[in-house]
Amino acid sequence: MSKARKEKIKQNNNEEVLQLKEQKTIDRELLTHGERVRRGQIASVQQGRYGTGPAPYGYRRGEEGEKPLMVDDYEAEVVRMIFREYIRTRSTGRVVDYLHSKGIYTRQGKKWSRQAISIILSNRTYRGRVCFGGIETEGLHDPIIEPALFYKANAIRKSRSRKKE
Repeated sequence: MSKARKEKIKQNNNEEVLQLKEQKTIDRELLTHGERVRRGQIASVQQGRYGTGPAPYGYRRGEEGEKPLMVDDYEAEVVRMIFREYIRTRSTGRVVDYLHSKGIYTRQGKKWSRQAISIILSNRTYRGRVCFGGIETEGLHDPIIEPALFYKANAIRKSRSRKKE
């Protein structure tokens, strides 16, 4: 094997080693970043602040100096209607039909789905709580639903889901 060929192989090996080292550094930085994000989210929840992403239906993001979530009066009344109607009918499908019969649509102006109703019924944010990673604390935001109403709706959901098993 010629000296030039040996040098070329050595250079390629060195480049591969450098690439592997760079990738390991990137992986370590990403892991560290992920850990930092998780710690930040846990700290936010422990302080009662709602996490990242859009505000749940019934709330809007608070401005500087306001609570993290502010109640949107119109949407909050729709959320209360969803809970009352679910307790009355015991059916997410009937709640969807009821909302559509009243001309009430989602924030994006679309039709409600049974899944969207289920998500609202199970979201603890509506009773003034914030949750992340198994941690649940009292939120800084105002609740939309009284705890008794929340628990009653979820007891119905739980009893109905067991019947399907």
